[in-house]
Amino acid sequence: MQPPRKPHCPHNNRRAIFHDYQAPCNYMITISKAKECPPFSCLVGNPKALDEDPPRTVLSCVGRIIDEQIRSINAMPQFAVCNYVVMPDHVHILWHVACRLPKDVGFYVGLFKARCSKIWREQQGMPIGSGEPVFAPKYNDRIAYTEDLFHRFHRYIADNPRRRLMVMRYPELFDRRQSVRINGREMDVYGNFQLLRHPVISAVVVSSRYTEEERRAHENEWDETIRAGGVLVSPFISKAEKKVMLRGMEEGASIIRIIPEGIEQKYKPSGREFDLCAEGRCLHIGALRSSAHKADLHRAVCMELNDMARWLAANADSGMVLVSKNNNVSGQ
Repeated sequence: MQPPRKPHCPHNNRRAIFHDYQAPCNYMITISKAKECPPFSCLVGNPKALDEDPPRTVLSCVGRIIDEQIRSINAMPQFAVCNYVVMPDHVHILWHVACRLPKDVGFYVGLFKARCSKIWREQQGMPIGSGEPVFAPKYNDRIAYTEDLFHRFHRYIADNPRRRLMVMRYPELFDRRQSVRINGREMDVYGNFQLLRHPVISAVVVSSRYTEEERRAHENEWDETIRAGGVLVSPFISKAEKKVMLRGMEEGASIIRIIPEGIEQKYKPSGREFDLCAEGRCLHIGALRSSAHKADLHRAVCMELNDMARWLAANADSGMVLVSKNNNVSGQ
């Protein structure tokens, strides 16, 4: 009898086994609030009026401690904070490692977390060794291997308050069919359209024409996207592509599925993907539906859908606007 299958470790509890965490690099570090800790901040501003009343955070007492400790990272010669945001329930830090470290970067993230908790407890007059920590256990890291990824992370952090305010104030935009304009092309979407702005997006296209080296490179890319809690985009037509999608769903990644026949007026995903849309981890996207007839899914259509997946993975965050039902832009 085989032993029970070992459950996957949640994506934010795992490190990239192929990466040297002592080497110089850039990371987007995400640390969540401990359950019992008060909110780090509150969100104010208008997500649709960026010039008049820009979305921003107002720090709480514990948030000000976190903010001060993030800024103190810059005092250490081996580090630099390139951007950060203290959200109500988590923190993003774009953390630059300038030189080789004596210990891996997780050790220093742990020190930062411990300092914040220590100062918070002292300010609250708690006895040494008592009280809840400020942060939840573990953290998530996303590795900026390229300059493009670094800039994506930078934009993602800067835009975090606006995206959260959009979800809070306009929840109806995330649970029914909407339209987006991507690179001048209007498309229908269902689910969390802000996944199109995620900094870690990977196109899942499996081809029999891949060399062994190409196949391994793609598999490593998908593994890293899943580990980092990123987004997998594809029509997910072949069995191999669906296998990657199911593993991503199980291990905490988000999904953008390209719908070949488009999205009709009363469209709803089925099964697990419907639940993922409700969780904000799934988006279905398709060309505007012109008729009730479904076109045949022949090879040329599949290749076009795969090309769209590759384009979205490379360009979506810089060229997408939400279009309202009356074709006026309602958010960016």
